[in-house]
Amino acid sequence: MSVHFGKKIKEIRKKNNLTQLEFAEIFGYKDKSMIAHIEKGETEMSNDKIALLIERFNVDANELFLEKKNSNDKNYIKRIRRYLGSQKIILNCAGGIVEKDGKILFQHRTDNNKWGLPGGLLELNETYLEAAIREIKEETGLEVKPKHFLGIFHNHNMVWGNGDKAHTIGAYYVFEIVGGDLRVDEESFELKFCSEEEIPPLFAPDHQEAVDAYYRGVRHPLFDENAMI
Repeated sequence: MSVHFGKKIKEIRKKNNLTQLEFAEIFGYKDKSMIAHIEKGETEMSNDKIALLIERFNVDANELFLEKKNSNDKNYIKRIRRYLGSQKIILNCAGGIVEKDGKILFQHRTDNNKWGLPGGLLELNETYLEAAIREIKEETGLEVKPKHFLGIFHNHNMVWGNGDKAHTIGAYYVFEIVGGDLRVDEESFELKFCSEEEIPPLFAPDHQEAVDAYYRGVRHPLFDENAMI
């Protein structure tokens, strides 16, 4: 655990007027020494006890794990993984259908050598639409404008190449191209526009369901999100 985590534990304990011994008893520790070590950042607190802490003292997990100076950078997921490892967590993502001449764009990914729609995980303080537009720009070089909202699709058993597991909740849109030039970055082996008959096997069920919805003619109006101000 980090020194930051230990400091937050100490703040929570003192805010609730608890001694180290009283705090230790709540979590089933035999004596106060374990709390002392945790507060100094010398000892880890197990995941079940962290869950109890969050529930018992109504703690914001972001404040518990993330230092404010880093709370808006692009390494949010990496910092969460430092504490939780590869265990299954819930993550939000966004992406979509990029249209051109009656075909849609697919990405041959370098992380798993499989095909999918362009998109990725939300960063802190992003809306779904902001994340989708950013990810498509980063992965393809294309500037896009949303035409329709396609839907929310779940992948209950996403597993990355490094073993990280998640239940991903993805918002998918239909986009038109308004600028930029198609180019491959380090996240892609290939980018290809395909007709319905040319679509390769897709790696994730949420991507497949989004494509199926698109070809069924599903089109929802765009909706407002409470963007960070």
